[in-house]
Amino acid sequence: MMLRSFITLLIAAAPMAGAVADTSLFPVVIQSPLGTATIDEPPQRVVTLGVGADDIAISLGIVPVGISRAEWGGDDDGYWPWVRDALEAQETLLPTTITQYPELDVEALLALEPDVILAPSSGVPDAIYDLLSPLVPIVAYPERPYLTSVDEQIERIAKALGVPEKGAALMRHLETSLSSAGEAYPGLADTTFAYVRPDPASGNVSVYLADDPRVGTLTGLGLLLSPTVEGLSPSGNHFAHYLGFEHLPMLEDVDLVVSWYHSEEQRDRVAELPLFASLPAISHGRYLALTDQPLIVASSAGSPLATQWMIERLLPRLAEAAERR
Repeated sequence: MMLRSFITLLIAAAPMAGAVADTSLFPVVIQSPLGTATIDEPPQRVVTLGVGADDIAISLGIVPVGISRAEWGGDDDGYWPWVRDALEAQETLLPTTITQYPELDVEALLALEPDVILAPSSGVPDAIYDLLSPLVPIVAYPERPYLTSVDEQIERIAKALGVPEKGAALMRHLETSLSSAGEAYPGLADTTFAYVRPDPASGNVSVYLADDPRVGTLTGLGLLLSPTVEGLSPSGNHFAHYLGFEHLPMLEDVDLVVSWYHSEEQRDRVAELPLFASLPAISHGRYLALTDQPLIVASSAGSPLATQWMIERLLPRLAEAAERR
């Protein structure tokens, strides 16, 4: 119900594609480490690559002609549930899905005759960028692939589409919707948390840091990132710190642990590891282990429609886990 209400608000505020663009802003120039995208006029045929770009474009009132196929956590047709729900609520035809992994289907993309490609967080390979950029402007990441914050993604996409004010409003709406949802569960307000990804094969636990959308969503709901996690630094070009299992006792002060796994079997194997199981949050049941693929993707995307879809499914479980003593 929350997602449908959110979509209704977006539809009310968003005319059809192309009608909302401020033509006086064009040409638009957007820089990236891969090159410069120059968009001469409001885009009419938009292709998005990567998780979240399709969601953001739709939230801004622009339905893409093509989007990345959802290979992990999508439905049989390759759509994320929040994308399908949003477009069906508008009674709009679904975009063509484009295979992006293990390699981009360039022919399928070009067949859509896009006038812009929006990939503000996706890791577009240099060779693909060099092949496509002479044919169509590509809005790529601002600094590093896969490490673009949600607000930065919204800002870049809104600029490319000629709707910067609508982008700013969308960021405010996303922040407000998170805080309002969290207020319904006041017990979360004083709860410290760590969002982690244990990987016994490597001997490390990925501890997601403040810049990661997973963490941003939880802090937006009113939870507090553990001071211990706040003090950690990124490992390489990541929004995470790789913590050896032997250092897990550092997280003993955390009230709530959230994690994700590829399968229930993987989750159960980690739960049997003594160093992990002995953490107070784990031993007292203040632990939420996600194995539902769409929910995992939604929590990692942090984009508007994904977040609203996720809140309905995640927030009650978070509150229940946090209350265990």
